[in-house]
Amino acid sequence: MIVKRLMVQVIVTGTILLLGALAGVQYMNEQLGITQPVPLTVPENVPEETEAAAPSLSKQELAAKYERVEQVGRLNFFSEMGTSLADGMNKLSRSFLSQIMAFVRQVLNGEEAA
Repeated sequence: MIVKRLMVQVIVTGTILLLGALAGVQYMNEQLGITQPVPLTVPENVPEETEAAAPSLSKQELAAKYERVEQVGRLNFFSEMGTSLADGMNKLSRSFLSQIMAFVRQVLNGEEAA
């Protein structure tokens, strides 16, 4: 009984604080004029030199690069590190959420652990 009431009070207090912080950020943005959109400007003259400056590769060079990539493999350290970090965070968040759901089932709903 006391735990339920405490949880409700913590959730209500946290929600009020979060909404207050969001309202304060919105108010300061309006006061500073940050929320005013800046119109986009489109340049009238587009230089045609940018197309000529781009290097053009022949089909043989592209085929050679493709074969080299196939032999070496597509290994990018930062991509692999980001993928493993994302997988780890996904597993961590899922386990954290499952713990919360188990807590809700056991304490708030009064069900036994499965």
